[in-house]
Amino acid sequence: MQKQAIWYVVMNIPLEYGLKHPQWIIIDSKVYDLSKFGVVHPGGLSVLLESDVAGRDATEVFFGLHRYEVLQRPQYARLLIGTVIGEKRVISPREIGALSEHHRAFQQVLRTFVDEILFPDAQALQENGKKPGKVVFDALATLNVHAMLLGPGEHLKGRKLMNGTVNSEEFDCFHELIMSQEISRIHARGYHDGVAGGNAISLPAIKNFAKPALREKILGEVLDGKKLVCLAISEAFAGSDVSGTRTFAKKSADGLHYTVTGG
Repeated sequence: MQKQAIWYVVMNIPLEYGLKHPQWIIIDSKVYDLSKFGVVHPGGLSVLLESDVAGRDATEVFFGLHRYEVLQRPQYARLLIGTVIGEKRVISPREIGALSEHHRAFQQVLRTFVDEILFPDAQALQENGKKPGKVVFDALATLNVHAMLLGPGEHLKGRKLMNGTVNSEEFDCFHELIMSQEISRIHARGYHDGVAGGNAISLPAIKNFAKPALREKILGEVLDGKKLVCLAISEAFAGSDVSGTRTFAKKSADGLHYTVTGG
């Protein structure tokens, strides 16, 4: 149920004064005076005049469009004029750099894997250029590391991630970011590319554009550690950047053949 800011007595501000100021809004028990802010609001004045914002509890609307940190900026914090009596803040800003408990647990399990399996193997093979052994690829498959490196998505369903530390529904972009940070601790770029680089730049195209039967076959074999995949581009202008290709195949009007042009 929406609450009108003018219905409430706010700290140090008489109710009768509030009745004259529908420019006030409530955000998570705090009352803000927007009377001088409307003309400089980045989203325009009209947004602040909407019926579910002006003079009302706009908590849901606000956090649907902004991060909590916006309220902490000096130019916006000065708009705070009081607190709704009898109500408490229910939304708290996350400490900078802090992770949730399940993200932290995921990080700890992943770090142990990196330190005990990837790091020693990377340091041993980085200089001689040999590829990681079967033990490493089997471990990557067992923990579903390659699957997680593709980010959140349907491909994770039914897979046990990091020995069950996180389930497929919980896995999000922050888990993916943690993976990038932790795996980079092996300090061996060539080895890293050998372990995950090929999959990282090849599988997204297969996952998103291949026909269903082919997609499921290749994803299953690669993510289960049975096969490797790579992206091969022969054009000098492209390198590993597919968007830079200059060769295109154009289908004929009758749909019977293609004309290949470009580099």
